[in-house]
Amino acid sequence: MRTPLYLTTILLLAATVIAADRREAKFSAKAERTASSMRKTILAEIKDLANHEWAGEYYAGDGLGVNTAVAIAPKSGYVFEWHGCLGLYDRNYGGVTWTNDRIRLAFTFDNKRQGFEGLAPEFIPIRWGTRRYLVPTGDIIGFCNNVNEGREPREDVHGFCLLRRGDEKAEVSGFPIVRKEYRSYLLAEPIEAAIESVSKYATRSSVCDWKFKDTPVTLNVGSKKGLRAGMELHVAEPGNIVESVRITKVEESRSEAVMTQIGEDATGPLVGWKLSTQAPWTRATKDKHTTRRSTE
Repeated sequence: MRTPLYLTTILLLAATVIAADRREAKFSAKAERTASSMRKTILAEIKDLANHEWAGEYYAGDGLGVNTAVAIAPKSGYVFEWHGCLGLYDRNYGGVTWTNDRIRLAFTFDNKRQGFEGLAPEFIPIRWGTRRYLVPTGDIIGFCNNVNEGREPREDVHGFCLLRRGDEKAEVSGFPIVRKEYRSYLLAEPIEAAIESVSKYATRSSVCDWKFKDTPVTLNVGSKKGLRAGMELHVAEPGNIVESVRITKVEESRSEAVMTQIGEDATGPLVGWKLSTQAPWTRATKDKHTTRRSTE
């Protein structure tokens, strides 16, 4: 998996400003022992359950500043850890409940979802062939974007979605199984678009000295071509730009989106830039899986 340039920059910069208080209980020797003991119990339960619907060890990350792991089983609970360039960034553990096809987590420590820490409190298990993903309840569209972009189904351990360890080796076909209201977000073919207008940008502060730059843009395609609010499109042309936009509003033949960049001096966006729901750097992998779907 190729990490987008903007994310790599965030990881490298944020790694220099992480100042977690190592006196917090979650970083203590006691917490380390408890997590280790719980993990052993969870792994034993996973082994006894064999191919359970969602029990397992899951991983998401880029091998750099983001390496999140979750070991989870219905009776033994879960253990979550986030490791990065500077060591352990976050840890939590507790019990789990399975209600209405959703996994809900109980947290032993304060679950701060900001910066390089935190875990979604609720997940939906998603099946794709023999693969198992844990997707936050509020980010099913984000998971679909990963599929459309070509990041999933990934073929190595690294990726942005929590995938059961070892499942990256499993071949899949068709689409992952998502609820009916999200099926239209999974695309058999990429959607292509172009920026037809650009509005004034606004800035937001970050954990570092730089600011986020949010620029509203208008695209020349809409729902008639299959675009939905929340979809993400990547810059395809010019080829030296690694940026994306997220759709905020859709009409039949046009749509509104926002491009988020790092720093006010970031290039673009500009009228005429070409966009695609398929990330340029995943084209070979995405084309392979698209061909497979079309033959089913």
